[in-house]
Amino acid sequence: MKPRLGKAAHLVKRFFGHLGAQPPGPHDQQFVRDHLSEACAEIFWTQSPADQHHAVIVARRIERGLGDDRAAIEAALLHDVGKRAAPEGAISRSIATVLDAVGLPMTDRMRIYREHGARGAAVLQEAGCGSLAVAFARHHPAGPPDGIDPARWRALLEADG
Repeated sequence: MKPRLGKAAHLVKRFFGHLGAQPPGPHDQQFVRDHLSEACAEIFWTQSPADQHHAVIVARRIERGLGDDRAAIEAALLHDVGKRAAPEGAISRSIATVLDAVGLPMTDRMRIYREHGARGAAVLQEAGCGSLAVAFARHHPAGPPDGIDPARWRALLEADG
């Protein structure tokens, strides 16, 4: 029962964080420029302001925990880019999450939101972003794929929480 309650608490926290999110300020904009290639930064800036805000928070947590692990920071900044074509509102995203959890039908845009990992990974791979960023976009919040350091992966998952 605890994992479900923990996931629900995480989703509630994300819901309210999404509502009040602002685009990254100048300091965080520089942080993004310092940690992403031009092609990957271009993808980052196509996200909604709320997703940009969330990504910077996750990346700052990684920086505090792992130092200047550039690949992990890149993965944190880009892990949700597949949500770009999905509904942007916190309510629509919440409804999609609930419908998916109980196995009810969703609209096409809600399905895009629920499939954001694979969509984002394909975009990142095509742009030449790092392998950790591609893997984390594709597989989070599941466990690490073969060849990925489990401790590093766990740090990314915890930072995303």
